[in-house]
Amino acid sequence: MYYELFAITRITDPVNVSKEAQKIVSTIGKLILNNRGIIRDITSLGSRPLPKIISKEQERHFQGYHFLLGFDVSSNVQAQLLRTLRNDPRILRANIKKIETKIDLNPGTTIQQASVGVFK
Repeated sequence: MYYELFAITRITDPVNVSKEAQKIVSTIGKLILNNRGIIRDITSLGSRPLPKIISKEQERHFQGYHFLLGFDVSSNVQAQLLRTLRNDPRILRANIKKIETKIDLNPGTTIQQASVGVFK
């Protein structure tokens, strides 16, 4: 099944904001590939202020680094991946959405779908 992961990572170094996100994407990618998954695309949405202050691990965060990761994997691995991300202190928020591929074999990310106008 094709899934899309949207995650917000904390920013520990204000000079190099993508440093933490690169490590996390590498870790997630290895987990997916080790469980016979396929990574389709990685989209960086950059550093953005958060809509509200997020507290995690007794730290308060005002901004975060956002990214999307499209991948194919079994549902068991997807559930394990989400559990792992929710327990990781580097991840402020994570959500996985299942993308229907019956209509189109290459659906693209939700951002690409929204720009074309096919997002439902």
